[in-house]
Amino acid sequence: MKFRQDFLRRYIEIAPTALSFERALECEILAEYDFQQPILDIGCGDGIFAHILFDEKLDTGIDLDPDEIARAQTMDAYDELITCAGDAIAKPDQSYRTILSNSVLEHIPDLPAVLKEAHRLLATGGRFYITIPTDRLEHNTAPARILRGLGLTGLEARYARFHNEFWRHYHAHSLETWRAMFADAGLEVVEERVYASPNFSTFYDATIPFALPSLIAKNMMGRWFLAPGLRKTYAWLIHAIVSGPHRRLKTGGGSSLVFYALTRS
Repeated sequence: MKFRQDFLRRYIEIAPTALSFERALECEILAEYDFQQPILDIGCGDGIFAHILFDEKLDTGIDLDPDEIARAQTMDAYDELITCAGDAIAKPDQSYRTILSNSVLEHIPDLPAVLKEAHRLLATGGRFYITIPTDRLEHNTAPARILRGLGLTGLEARYARFHNEFWRHYHAHSLETWRAMFADAGLEVVEERVYASPNFSTFYDATIPFALPSLIAKNMMGRWFLAPGLRKTYAWLIHAIVSGPHRRLKTGGGSSLVFYALTRS
């Protein structure tokens, strides 16, 4: 598969800055790996991520939300889009050489069933690429670090629980727990790579308030901006402001998020 470039700039043109800050880093990580076709994207959402990352269409994208599938169709990033749950994908065994799930699995309550379905669909010798949070993500946010710095560890723990509930993170585990869950599903870890330093996560978290109007627009109207064309006229300025911090902070030691390359065991 061919990849695009300038992920941060391209993302800022069509998505909130906070989301762009994190997703651009994930694009950079994933672009280092070999994506052999056919490719399945579990939890494709509105299709923006695939549209930004790849310069070719993926074979299949699936999502439980029909509205997101409809939006993904406008991105023209997939040959096939299917509305279905991640544990019930109507495809034959070992249909895909590559499976991708970017920042999705943490939002699925019954995750073991989805991992077993991915195992069923993954061809022998294929790769399953995942990005997911660790149990440090909620503690690396700006409010959590402030509370910890003040010695208010009890309030920090309460905030961490609120953070995961607000973002519907059903799974934000230690690396040991993630490995055990994969093993239970018959998946073997080929590579484990933590990323997003505490400072990276704190900067991301500090930009969240600026994304609130976009979150409201997304929930009410199905798009990130009321005037998408207008966003592109000043996206260059936002990119100029955040590209420096993004370049510096992405190089720090990671702990908030983790990338996995898995295969059938």
